[in-house]
Amino acid sequence: MAKRPSKSRRQIIPQARPPVDTLPLWGERLVFHNFIVELVPPGERHFNVRLTETFASINFAPAEGTSSLAGDRVRRYERRPYEFIVAPPMFPLKGETAQAPEVLAFVIKFDAMRNIISGGLGEPAEAINPEVILGSPTPFTTALAKKIRAQISNANASAPYVEALATTLIVELFRPMVARKKQVRTRMSPDLINMLLSYIDANLEGDLGIDKLAQLVGVSNDHLIRAFKRTVGEPPHTYVISRRTDTARNLLEETDHSLSQIAYATGFSSQSHMTTAFRKMLGTTPGAIRRAT
Repeated sequence: MAKRPSKSRRQIIPQARPPVDTLPLWGERLVFHNFIVELVPPGERHFNVRLTETFASINFAPAEGTSSLAGDRVRRYERRPYEFIVAPPMFPLKGETAQAPEVLAFVIKFDAMRNIISGGLGEPAEAINPEVILGSPTPFTTALAKKIRAQISNANASAPYVEALATTLIVELFRPMVARKKQVRTRMSPDLINMLLSYIDANLEGDLGIDKLAQLVGVSNDHLIRAFKRTVGEPPHTYVISRRTDTARNLLEETDHSLSQIAYATGFSSQSHMTTAFRKMLGTTPGAIRRAT
């Protein structure tokens, strides 16, 4: 276990800059083989992060501000004490709050912990996936978080004890996912749909197929298609193509990147694929838009 000394750190990542891919060191950080746990002190906090690993946090006091995790890109949120969140890799973590509470934050190597989590929850490993989770406080998760905070604050903390506590808490943070999958769901909440919209905007160049999007929120493909269309007004595939087309058009107008570069940067499989989408969505071609700028 490596423990870095705590210093007064300004908890600001400018929103106008590209997101960073590592969790900033803002507090007392403990580094273990399968995860990092950090006790982040209260204060003004601006964050703009897109991690390659799974992220989780639990707050020790009420919280309010703006966040992409609240859905609808970035919007206002309110969180109760000891509520927790889990965000899968590459999820946009963006927002700000004037007076953020003390937070216990985790960066988790999910593949390394999948079997531990599945064993702790008594579920098959293939049923456990990193997905968006908004968890309500429970006596057990609250007690674990308090114990970890006390240990991290203690200069003579026992590394094996902290690791055991943190591992148990990580397992518990995934329990709502299992409960959610066992429920017969007739509707998806607007917040989950809005989180997917944030994820789509931040990952246009990546895999945004139905299988991937459904896995992120833990529902079947058919359920996602119905709920997405009911909330957004169009199926996920159509929405993704629309967002890729709009973003590509902006790049054509504002940059001198080649058409093939723009196609791949916005998730089209080829320049001809982008041209086909432009004709269908905009009634014109990328070349025509470039020539008009």
